Amino acid sequence: MEDIIKFENYTKKFKKKVIGPLNCTIRKQRITALLGSSGSGKTVILNSLLGIIKDFKGNIEIDNISRKAWKYYLVNLKIGYYTQMDFSLYTVSAYKFLLDICIMMGLAKKESKEKIEHWMKYFDIWESREKSIRSFSWGMKNRMNLILCFIKDPEIIILDEPGANLDSYWRNKIKKLLIDAKKEGKTVVITVHNIDEIADIIDDFIIIDNGENIFNGSTEELNVYSKYKIFINEYFKEEDFRAFLTNLNIKTFKYDPDENSLVVAIENFKQINYLFLYLIKNNLPLKNLVKLPINMESIYKALENKNNTV
Repeated sequence: MEDIIKFENYTKKFKKKVIGPLNCTIRKQRITALLGSSGSGKTVILNSLLGIIKDFKGNIEIDNISRKAWKYYLVNLKIGYYTQMDFSLYTVSAYKFLLDICIMMGLAKKESKEKIEHWMKYFDIWESREKSIRSFSWGMKNRMNLILCFIKDPEIIILDEPGANLDSYWRNKIKKLLIDAKKEGKTVVITVHNIDEIADIIDDFIIIDNGENIFNGSTEELNVYSKYKIFINEYFKEEDFRAFLTNLNIKTFKYDPDENSLVVAIENFKQINYLFLYLIKNNLPLKNLVKLPINMESIYKALENKNNTV
């Protein structure tokens, strides 16, 4: 599969922190999540990728153009970027602002007007197009930022926490946008705190910890689990239940005797059926089944298990 972005010995040094060396790739027409705890270096890496930070060692190559090349800026024509601007100093109307931005991007005026109408209607702010941007709510401002990212129909879409200040309805719309973008052959790079909401559409992960790249690979290679906590109404023999599940390659985790619960990792619906069959066969009434979120803790655990088996 073709690489569209390459980090080669990328290193950015600060007085008290070093990001890198980073050697990893982002594959074309895939959705890649750049993850790490707060302060791990994600924003620095994104700003270097975008050409905002240019003073770094090593190289970043985007579609065969080096960020250190003389005409490094040309690749920006292919990139759409989302970040959180608050527009607090802009008195201009939302429509006029977008029209000016489109013209600055080199889009024809007629094409710009069509795109602006499409995206403002998509994000439900068309009726507010003549209002000053600074009067918009935080959620509306974030939707304006999303329009700026998508309006020029970029080949590479980079999003830094796109779900912030948006409710679940709009976060789901963003998720659909990313799925559609991938179907259209576009490449998506995204950072998120709430991984669980988009984990099912992520193809690849780049995981940064304290400035170091600790994983670069596919979702299958990471083998991060969908975990469920099973609450059973009556006492059950933990050892027997674990042995049954292990024979079916179903991983088991924490057992809580006070809750009468067991955490298991489910990879497919067939495994869930086997689990239910065991409960029925042994007359164990199921009290509840709760899906646990995929978060950085579960990803670090998956990495730990992966490293232990190498």
